[in-house]
Amino acid sequence: MKLFHRYILSKWLKSFLCTYLIIVSLLLLEDVYKNFYLFIKAQSSFTELVRYYFFLSVSFVSFAIPLTIFISVLFTLGQLHRKGEIIGAQCAGMSILEVSRPIIIGGIVLALGNLLFESFIIPDAIDYVTTIRLETDLKGGYTTAASRIGFYNHIDNRLWFFKSLDKLSHTAKDVTISCYDDKNVEKSRIFAQTATFSKDEKYWICKNCSVITFDPLTELPNDVKLFAEKAFETLTETPKVMLASLKKTKDLSFPEVLEAIKYCHSESAENTFLVKFHRIFANVADCIIILFLAIPFAVMGVRVNPFVNISRASGFLLVFLFCRTICETLGSSGILRPAFAVWITNILILLPIVKLFRRAM
Repeated sequence: MKLFHRYILSKWLKSFLCTYLIIVSLLLLEDVYKNFYLFIKAQSSFTELVRYYFFLSVSFVSFAIPLTIFISVLFTLGQLHRKGEIIGAQCAGMSILEVSRPIIIGGIVLALGNLLFESFIIPDAIDYVTTIRLETDLKGGYTTAASRIGFYNHIDNRLWFFKSLDKLSHTAKDVTISCYDDKNVEKSRIFAQTATFSKDEKYWICKNCSVITFDPLTELPNDVKLFAEKAFETLTETPKVMLASLKKTKDLSFPEVLEAIKYCHSESAENTFLVKFHRIFANVADCIIILFLAIPFAVMGVRVNPFVNISRASGFLLVFLFCRTICETLGSSGILRPAFAVWITNILILLPIVKLFRRAM
């Protein structure tokens, strides 16, 4: 690596780190404003607070990385351009792409790392944060149960209904499970006072339950069995999947999206989860697009006030995000195919970016 490239990379990394810390700090302050009183009411320890906000900051990575890339590139290259260092490099025969090569490589590495982070690390951080919040709600006297939950497993033809399902202990009350055959004729029904999902065994254990079997011809009950406690090893649906419909789509982790798509039985719900699925991978393209969008705006115009170019770049980015949101909304509603709705804005923005680079050259 050339000395000039190392110089640019060091400048950009410093700017990137400072910008990232500022963005994450602002997001943490927002959470402190909304939820800190809950920790005070629950009398949480200092260690619990530290762990909570550490894992919360980890969960912000996928949101903070693209914005941090955009701001840090504008700041770093804009500062070098105002000092005439980029013009000096161009006079030495280096193009804008060659000057910004270490930033481009670094941005692509960050984009790929962001994908891996969002797929494997952030889900665990979100689960940990959710667990701490539920424990805090429980200590503070708030309920941690969701009421009136219905779930249909179209793969195994099972219909579930809970009067309430505790998000923390994964214990349900007043449970009804109807099992159907291939012809959608009910073959058995389970009533249980309580049912708990075993995290170790990965199946449901029911207490004070009754199992009613139906005659396949008359569809009338022909046998009833009572159990004080019974483990149903075939009931493997997880509470996370059942509660996924109660979450905002943007808060779903990658494994939850895959499970939700697997058990979707309606096209409208499936479209929503498919948009989220493609959005996870499109985030890589978004980081790279934002990177290539910021570079030409940072180095265009010698006599132009730097705030003008920053405003133009921000406006361009807002238009891109606005169009992306509209397309993804159309994809969730079924008007556009989910994959097309997610990727079309990334494809269409390539032409303006190429024109911007030609002007910057």
